[in-house]
Amino acid sequence: MDHKEIGKIFYRDGYRIAVQHLEGETSVSNLKEAIRTLYREVDGLLEAFLRRSAEEGKPADCKIGCSWCCHQEVFAITHELLYLHDHVLQNSDRKEREGFISRAREKSFLTLHKTLEEQLLVRAPCPFLIDGACAVYASRPMACRIYLSSSAASCKKEHVQPGNKKKFPDLFEFPLHAGRMMNEGFAAFLKQTGKPSAEIPLEQGYASVVTLGQTFESWMG
Repeated sequence: MDHKEIGKIFYRDGYRIAVQHLEGETSVSNLKEAIRTLYREVDGLLEAFLRRSAEEGKPADCKIGCSWCCHQEVFAITHELLYLHDHVLQNSDRKEREGFISRAREKSFLTLHKTLEEQLLVRAPCPFLIDGACAVYASRPMACRIYLSSSAASCKKEHVQPGNKKKFPDLFEFPLHAGRMMNEGFAAFLKQTGKPSAEIPLEQGYASVVTLGQTFESWMG
């Protein structure tokens, strides 16, 4: 089976998850459960993949405290940004939320008026990176979940020299492809139901959602 056919399979899986939870009633509770299911299935897939990779002598080198990838540009789709915002509201106090939005706005100033190519070269910590760990790990976007490397040293080199193709991280290709296609399939169903959706830098999207007071309720309305 070629790369394109594999992508179609995972695209259909993401679409299927959305249909199962939302075809009858696109309520806020159903949407949240659909996103939780999407993430849960991806996490299970990644766990099995990483276990097999370790058995084959190529384990992932990702662990708490290693955060090179948390300084690059991360893109998230609208439903992910709203899910993240909802998680923050439910699990963080006022001081923590003020810190998140302050850091999101600071990073937005570095990326907002740049081209895509220029944005990808920016190196600044994620607004949710606290003491080398993700403060919103349970609700982190798909891009964060599927970015897995077999060499932290290669990630450090890419961090120091962004844009240098000779210093590209030793990433696992399968998780990147599978997770992205599942997310695209999920988003495709939401668009069919009339939900506006876009993929934008995490810090810009989060800052916008908070500033405009956007919620699942307002988005779905």
